[in-house]
Amino acid sequence: MRNVHLVMVSKIPSWRRVVAYVVVFLGGLWTVLPLYWLFITAFKPWLEVVQVGSPTFIPQTWTLSGFAQAWSQGGKGILDSTIIVVGTLLVSLTLGIPAAYSFSRFGTGGRNLPFLLLAFRLMPPVALTSAVYLIAASLSLVDTHLLLILINSVVSTPFVIWIMKGFIDEIPYAIEEAAQMDGASWLRAVLDHVLPLTKPGLVSVMLLVAIFTWNELLFAMILTGPDVIPFTRVVPGLQIGRKYLLLPNWPAVAALGVLDVAAILLIGSYLQRHIVRAMSYGAIKEAVWE
Repeated sequence: MRNVHLVMVSKIPSWRRVVAYVVVFLGGLWTVLPLYWLFITAFKPWLEVVQVGSPTFIPQTWTLSGFAQAWSQGGKGILDSTIIVVGTLLVSLTLGIPAAYSFSRFGTGGRNLPFLLLAFRLMPPVALTSAVYLIAASLSLVDTHLLLILINSVVSTPFVIWIMKGFIDEIPYAIEEAAQMDGASWLRAVLDHVLPLTKPGLVSVMLLVAIFTWNELLFAMILTGPDVIPFTRVVPGLQIGRKYLLLPNWPAVAALGVLDVAAILLIGSYLQRHIVRAMSYGAIKEAVWE
């Protein structure tokens, strides 16, 4: 098989291989260069970043002052966004998983209701801002973690329902029947034998909801004030002192960007291992029940 592959590659004209390598190189450069520039900017002093002249692709002076300023000015934003993300995950998963099971097993609401919920997720958020602000103001919820948790949960729950319903649809109902014949209650059969098989979808949807909630900007700008400052509000507000006329503190902004990218990569790497493990576990359990 390998010889056949080598023969096929050898038949490709050399100029086409060169074009392919150039396209791959340019695509990789297009992706890596912004991340590299973000990384080196985080380690530069502010004066080196704003100096007039040719840019420096390697910092002339390496410093951690950007990270220190990012944490001192943006630490609250990281904490507030973490609270909002955790709360959104709890609410959207608590509501979305039972709803997905009901849609999948009992056909609740007919065939069109899940799609209608997903269509609500696709609605432009700006269309809801005025109504949401007026309702929140009347309930004294403006500038609170609870308000952003509820808003992000409303937006994320249809997405959770849609994804989890697809995974539950693939699980044979015979698994639950077999567990109940062995003496397990319906709830125990669902918790012990259905949910483990949906773990790949559960982990994936948790990661996506967390990323969407962390990066949400519109409601964070409109519905918050001095008490709640999400991460997306912190980054544009990082500034250097008065004597510099409040110019953007680019090293601190880049440092927050590096921390954000590193956190997403670490969480994605950790959850990826769980996805592979969950898929293997689900295949084994299904084989046993069959």
